[in-house]
Amino acid sequence: MYQMKTSEEHIVKIAKALSDKSRVRILQEIAKRGRITCGDAVGIAILSQPAVSHHIKVLVDAGLLDVERDGRHRIISVNKKALDEFTALVSVSAKR
Repeated sequence: MYQMKTSEEHIVKIAKALSDKSRVRILQEIAKRGRITCGDAVGIAILSQPAVSHHIKVLVDAGLLDVERDGRHRIISVNKKALDEFTALVSVSAKR
């Protein structure tokens, strides 16, 4: 059985995370603002808190967002390195 290479698996995981327009909107808004709290994310997406939490979890699991704790708050920011690596991986794959 054929197994995808690690970089291909990474591309697929991120692509799946970005296949939802709400997640893309959340990612874009966090990138614009730099950092937000989970409460801010609910206002960005105009979705219920559980839906926003799900979308953020998908983006975190794909490595696109970082979450750090600040007391009782969670601060969310874009993992620029992961986003740049994804872009590079896609570019390399397209040249093949």
